Amino acid sequence: MKVFAKRLIALTIIVSSMISCQESTTEDVALFEAETTLNKEEVLSLVESVIVNYPVTAVTNSSTTTTINNDFDMEDYAEATQRPRINFPFDITVDGEVITINDMKQLKELIKKNRGRKRPEFIFPISVELEDGSPLEIADKEALRAYLDSLDEGIKPVFVFPLSVLINGSTIEVSDENELKAVMGKPAKGRRPHLVFPLSIVLEDGSTQEIADKDEFKAYLDTLADGVKPVFVFPISVEKNGETIVINTQEEFDALIKKPKRGKRPEFVYPISVTLSDGTTQEIADQDALKEYHKNLDKGVRPVYVFPLSIIKNGETIVINSQEELDALCGR
Repeated sequence: MKVFAKRLIALTIIVSSMISCQESTTEDVALFEAETTLNKEEVLSLVESVIVNYPVTAVTNSSTTTTINNDFDMEDYAEATQRPRINFPFDITVDGEVITINDMKQLKELIKKNRGRKRPEFIFPISVELEDGSPLEIADKEALRAYLDSLDEGIKPVFVFPLSVLINGSTIEVSDENELKAVMGKPAKGRRPHLVFPLSIVLEDGSTQEIADKDEFKAYLDTLADGVKPVFVFPISVEKNGETIVINTQEEFDALIKKPKRGKRPEFVYPISVTLSDGTTQEIADQDALKEYHKNLDKGVRPVYVFPLSIIKNGETIVINSQEELDALCGR
């Protein structure tokens, strides 16, 4: 009986030791994950409190790398990723000071330190200048997101000044790109070159016509057939980043306004179908129907597509069989 009792005690000690060891290992893994990854709340807090100097790269659920180009991309990434992990180093701006983040410990300390503070925000409505020079009014944050999503890769918004920004409860009027850079802490992006008027163009019959201002130039462009470009009488002048540049030839002009080479955003081959919250499916006939469907989703809720579906990327049609394949192809 004594031998049995001793064996029972020894067995209990061994089992307890094994359980304790397992718990310790589990705690160690949890602690390691907490130290090496972020959670959704930390990522959203980062976006709300400081200015991230995009682009940055991060790791997705499928262990692929994705490029994040703006706050909206970062919010989507936080919602979709189980253990967010931003690649180092990257820069953030706090009160006009650029800080390089080199590791997770530094990032977590910075998030904790700045939690609750509010970064500068636009006061809507604001306006942006479209490629043809016309203005577009942006009513709210969601409209700004839709506008940014419509831009081709490498093309930055051109804001119409003055505009207003909310900083620490105070409204600040911003008069130009440089002031916006100072207030928002982001590098000023080069504005699209602007023609300096008056200038002259060559008509189809060889005669010349003087163009007095931007409205007159736009009216002249409307008279041209598709694909026909204006023929300027050189030299002309353009203004870029506050500097006036004299252009002497068409080649010089083309080089100055040349847009960065870019790949087109992947596009769905319609119709596609999505699964609704009640388990039923809905067919999406075209891009406008998809935009309307997105508008009806709650914030943070991603569409649930019915696979397989097809997308077109760089002129090639690709069949997608899962959400993971779609995320990898679209860079999420």
